[in-house]
Amino acid sequence: MSAINIRIEWMTRQRSLSVVVAAYVYAALIVAGPWIFTMLGIVGLSVSPCFECRDQLPLFRSVIIYNSLFSLIVTSPLAFFAGRYVSDQLYVGQQSGIFSLFLAVLAIFVSVSIVTVVPFYLVMADLDGPTRFAAVQNVFLIAISWLLIPFMSAMRAAIPTLMAFASNALMLIVVGSFLKEPSAVTLLTAFNGGFAMTDMILLGTLVRRFGCHVEPHLKRSAFRWSQWELPAAGLAYAVGIWSDKLVMWYGASSDGLVVANVLHTMPSYDTAMFWAQMASIPVTAIAFVHVDTGINNLFRRFYGRLGQHTSFREISTAIQVLQKCVISSVATLFVALAVVATLTILLSFVFMNELGLRPSYLRILRIALWAMAFHSSAMFCFVYLLYFDLRRQALLVVAIYGIANTALTWLLLPLGQVYYGYGSMIAAAFTFILAFAIILHELPWLHYHAFITNNVSVNKT
Repeated sequence: MSAINIRIEWMTRQRSLSVVVAAYVYAALIVAGPWIFTMLGIVGLSVSPCFECRDQLPLFRSVIIYNSLFSLIVTSPLAFFAGRYVSDQLYVGQQSGIFSLFLAVLAIFVSVSIVTVVPFYLVMADLDGPTRFAAVQNVFLIAISWLLIPFMSAMRAAIPTLMAFASNALMLIVVGSFLKEPSAVTLLTAFNGGFAMTDMILLGTLVRRFGCHVEPHLKRSAFRWSQWELPAAGLAYAVGIWSDKLVMWYGASSDGLVVANVLHTMPSYDTAMFWAQMASIPVTAIAFVHVDTGINNLFRRFYGRLGQHTSFREISTAIQVLQKCVISSVATLFVALAVVATLTILLSFVFMNELGLRPSYLRILRIALWAMAFHSSAMFCFVYLLYFDLRRQALLVVAIYGIANTALTWLLLPLGQVYYGYGSMIAAAFTFILAFAIILHELPWLHYHAFITNNVSVNKT
């Protein structure tokens, strides 16, 4: 993404305010465009003037939440692995087998879904036939788009990705404006139609670049067990994001919502967590423009010197510069996120009704915002560890967060509503401290990892 970063950073240096604003908006869309457009589409689709069908909206939203949960947990390991493999293949100029890899990861997801999500909706959920079919169809359509995103990122197809999800949002908003008394199956069908269009655009972009030739047997290098940490990290990352919500849904004694007998949610907790994550987007966009560009340049300079057989003194100097940049960027990002959390807390009192928040939600929102600051900072450290190919250290960070988030949320649950959200915040704070400590420990050893730990010729068996 370095070319896009440089272009956006150049835009931010222009004297025109409109160009600067456009640059940061574009950066925000690059970072979280699919999520933003999907949320806009859901809001546009579910805004209906009908009051008699309000009981259908919770069912629709609950199905979307559960399908998003299942899709993220199952596709994240596949996406982490596929994104790295495609990037490695493109780096060495190889394009054969990439479409076959997509079919392989899609087949894995379909196999897992057949034995899990299909029985869940067909047997356990109390739904009518058309709604069951639409719910099952929905989980597959969401998952296909999430499986295609790492392929789009590896081939630097940011514009087609944004166009695909923007078209989806526009279609859902238009359809939502014409719906008068929508049922849950109508809303799901419309949502599925939007995601089907998104999947076709993304898949068409993939086929246009790599073709649709299917190789009977992928290269054995595609399934190297030496990189098992990547799919494991993807699984831990997804579980960590959703674990506290699952505990709250099924463990909280109040404020819960149950539809179709099995779809448990907690609107007060879920709404607060959603707005807390939305608040992190501006800081993430700025980091994408400025921080990532600087780190990328120093990263290329350091490894470029390794390839030029430079002296150990020059390598040590490059490591020190890179170390200072990483440490300062993590500290700056945390401070920026803390400022955003504080400002959002203050503004939430003014715009409470506009954000769909009730007075009882504000306490959870305050805790969720600080949890967001710690968690986002920890994930920046996680990304840096992956940047330097420190896969096991990165896996440790997300695994610790997943375990701590689950355990602390469950332990604090009996203490009542006053402590809702504290488990997630404490887990995120501990994970950030741990991740930052790992960063500080590993940065001075980058040359060792380059020559020994991540050296294929040394570790080849």
